Amino acid sequence: MKITDVSSHVKPTTFIQHLTQAMTSKALEALVSTLPIISEQVYQFDEDDAEKGWQEGHLHWVPIGRKRGNAGQISLAKRPIAPMAERIVNAIEALIELARQRELRAKPGAVAPGSPREAVLRYFSIPPLDQLPASGKETREFARELARQIMLELKWDKGAKEFAVLIRDRGIGQTPARAHRTLLSLGSSDKGDKPYLIGVFGQGGSSAYAASKYSWVVTRRAADLSDGLDDGVAFTIVKHIIPKGRRDHYFAYLAAHPDGRVPYLPSMVADTIGLKHGTWFAHVGYNFGQSGAAITRALYQALNHVLYNPVLPFDTNIAGTAATIYGNGYRLANIKPERKDLDKVFEAQPI
Repeated sequence: MKITDVSSHVKPTTFIQHLTQAMTSKALEALVSTLPIISEQVYQFDEDDAEKGWQEGHLHWVPIGRKRGNAGQISLAKRPIAPMAERIVNAIEALIELARQRELRAKPGAVAPGSPREAVLRYFSIPPLDQLPASGKETREFARELARQIMLELKWDKGAKEFAVLIRDRGIGQTPARAHRTLLSLGSSDKGDKPYLIGVFGQGGSSAYAASKYSWVVTRRAADLSDGLDDGVAFTIVKHIIPKGRRDHYFAYLAAHPDGRVPYLPSMVADTIGLKHGTWFAHVGYNFGQSGAAITRALYQALNHVLYNPVLPFDTNIAGTAATIYGNGYRLANIKPERKDLDKVFEAQPI
């Protein structure tokens, strides 16, 4: 069975521009209506026979991780800020993996770094961020430049009364043939033999789907690391599905083939959105569980707290306010000596 070619239904350049600008549920629903999609009520995914009911030439909703019972696992996060931190961790890993794979191309058999911090020191010459304030000016400036490789944006649409969170990285990216096995997997991972990466259990930022009305992802593999696989810009859209007459609700993404492969567009369209390589995740209609004003004030502090001492810094743009996040470890280490009032001394207490 052939993979569905969406280029015959949409103008690729226009579509990718509209998709990556879709930051409200209404905008995303309008875009979905232009695609040849079989309703989730018509096609019911069967992991034992995914081709059953599949209509060639169309896109179908396939459960994330190819698991119909994925709702419980995806909804594990207790706080909506946690999945955002996980997405940042994934982005950091994508930058490290890009450097590692390029190292292997140049030096086959090169011993892998033993930890994420060792990897960052080897590939970027950056110390732990809580030691950065004591580093030289050149190192600090390089860290600032490096932070631009990852961007988290929080957008608020006043008319729709919706938040959208967009996380972009300039990491290794993924090929259309493997995006469903990596970015859209659940409870599986290819990181077990990679001590230089952070995550290992394959849960990652998947819990962000549970807090979103819709999500979309766009990814492109670094051209020099495509391993001969089809080059192109892979994309998909994720939504929560509640089948009629059934209790097993689940989260699903648009697939272009029964094996789970996602649709993709010609690689040249990436140039129109400035995507040389890397991955963009957007979570639309994101429910932070509090009012808009509260989260726009608190998100910067929350990310610094949750990512206390990340191995790499990253940029943010929270409702129009730009800032770089290094973690609270860095912020505490950067306190000026004259701010001794921040340290409070307590007398010895009897036990």
